Amino acid sequence: MRLLSISMLSIFITISSTAQIGAVIGGNTIEHPNKVIEEKNKKLSVTKNLAEFITKYCNTDREKAFALYNWLAQNIAYDHELRTNRKMQKEVYVSETSVVQRALSKRKALCGGYAFLFRDLCKELGIQTKVIHGFSKSYTVNKNNLATPNHTWNAVLINGNWHLLDITMARSQGSGGKPSSYWFMTDPTYFIKTHFPENRKWSFLKHPISRSEFEKLPSI
Repeated sequence: MRLLSISMLSIFITISSTAQIGAVIGGNTIEHPNKVIEEKNKKLSVTKNLAEFITKYCNTDREKAFALYNWLAQNIAYDHELRTNRKMQKEVYVSETSVVQRALSKRKALCGGYAFLFRDLCKELGIQTKVIHGFSKSYTVNKNNLATPNHTWNAVLINGNWHLLDITMARSQGSGGKPSSYWFMTDPTYFIKTHFPENRKWSFLKHPISRSEFEKLPSI
């Protein structure tokens, strides 16, 4: 099944192909209008076909969202090369579309790549999503007083309710070749122990906590 998935992705990909943060975290990509339009036109047919392929046997939005989450975590590797190469980051981080293109063509991504690609695939299926930038205790030893967000994840709207998910964590914490399902529709009261959004409303807590309170919470 894994070989089939990789083979199908190769068919769809006909387009050219704390360092992780770069210009993407916080939505600070540099948009070059002409290049972005060209990239988006190339990407549209790819994401549509891929979204339909992954969710072919799904009926509900929840099933489709989980299929995308699981497929991306299993088939898109973590991009260690991009994480440590600042020159490459400057080339890739010209737009969100460019980040998605690299994730598709290279079959590897950083947190922003997973989040942007999940959003784009969901959009093709009419599922509303949100890309959330913020702080994660899993991405740095020096957790306190970070000025710049160091992680990106998603929220997805299912049956009128928002749910949190993190595909990067799903891949890194998987076992036996299978992604962890823990980070799909995770209870916000557990999610907040490792993820603090720039905009506190995206924590989905009844009583959002402060950044300092977040730093004092025990990690899970």
